[in-house]
Amino acid sequence: MNIEDINVDALRPLLPLPLWQKIAGLSAVVLLIMGLYINFGLKPLLDEITTEESQVQQQKDLLVKNQRLASDLPKKREEFDKLEIQLKAALSMLPKQSQIPDLLESVSRSGVDSGLEFSTFSPKNEKAQPLYAEVPVDVSLTGSFRQFLTFLKRVGELPRIVAVKNVEMSRQGDGAVISVKGNVMTYRFVEQSDKTKVTAKKKQVSGR
Repeated sequence: MNIEDINVDALRPLLPLPLWQKIAGLSAVVLLIMGLYINFGLKPLLDEITTEESQVQQQKDLLVKNQRLASDLPKKREEFDKLEIQLKAALSMLPKQSQIPDLLESVSRSGVDSGLEFSTFSPKNEKAQPLYAEVPVDVSLTGSFRQFLTFLKRVGELPRIVAVKNVEMSRQGDGAVISVKGNVMTYRFVEQSDKTKVTAKKKQVSGR
């Protein structure tokens, strides 16, 4: 705006006014201009600066968190490697389906080698679990108590997991011979092919 553009005639009525009124009027105009600048100029700018500072602080916090996670990564990786080794060791104690017959034969042979006589050795249907399947076997046998303890010891020394459960013992004759009924429980690793078959079977049933 040029000075020539100012309408001097519009200001002429203000000239006779007392000085204090001129100062008061000028102060009111200045305050009005400042108020408009603060509300429509400065305040939005300050709000934007506050928002940007908040986002910057969030990024800093995220950076610190990621740096902490990165510093813990070697330790976590080492722990994961140890857990993976332990898992492999545990899975190695779970036979595959093709190894179950040999394992059951080893259990039976452990009983015979201990001097026990089997009258029943009957594998039952498997009970599927998420990671493994239970393979129960009903057994009935006779022998001395010492022979039975030897059998339990040999079963416990097998490289695969085998448990003897639900044992019921009764004496025969003079008590030197006992009759034992129970379950021999072993577990096998559920292979991926087994999971696929189960899933397909479930879909087939649900489709009906």
